[in-house]
Amino acid sequence: MRRAIVKNADNQRQVEAYLPDNYRVVRQCAMQTAKDPIMFIIEGEDRMGWTLDDYVIPRLASGLIFAMEVDA
Repeated sequence: MRRAIVKNADNQRQVEAYLPDNYRVVRQCAMQTAKDPIMFIIEGEDRMGWTLDDYVIPRLASGLIFAMEVDA
């Protein structure tokens, strides 16, 4: 199972639009202050070419959404 933090998305639906079926949004993180962006946690398993490194993170980046893998 792989996890990533996602920032700069307006809402959960926007993040989900960029994810393949083997990844999903599992949680929205609360903002610490009004200046902090909304953050989401995504997780999933790499399958065939649908990997976190080679597909999910670059696809999110194409929509100017930042994602970074975190340890489980």
